[in-house]
Amino acid sequence: MTTRSSGFTLIELLVVVAIIGILAAVGVTSYSGYVNSARITTAENMLTQIALAQQEFFTNNRTFAVGDTYRCEPADINTSSELENELFAGRGFITQEVNEVVELKADFDFCVEEPVPGGFEIRAVATDESGIDCILTLDNRNVSNRRGDGC
Repeated sequence: MTTRSSGFTLIELLVVVAIIGILAAVGVTSYSGYVNSARITTAENMLTQIALAQQEFFTNNRTFAVGDTYRCEPADINTSSELENELFAGRGFITQEVNEVVELKADFDFCVEEPVPGGFEIRAVATDESGIDCILTLDNRNVSNRRGDGC
């Protein structure tokens, strides 16, 4: 007399594990792309806010904030911090202080150039830690541009 035990065979379990692995790989890749696009959108929104603050600064001072402390070469957290202090009175829009260390709120460094006299170009450069290859720009005529493979 033969008795048959109920349960799953090893092959069935391996097939299920393989399917779950494939679904997980697709999900992680999709999520990673979603996170990067959200970071880029956040940086674009910050560019718009900085451009609006530049227009307000121009209204008050008859010049744009394009001093040497905001220059883009090299772009780093100091230019972002100085720009925030000048345009936003240090209210924590671009940077934030965490445990007495100034950090960027987005994974982008922000700076301002003067491509033509009497104008400005705001540049957002992805930080090395973000793993995004992207440079975003917005000028005083509201012309935006994206450069890089990660944009």
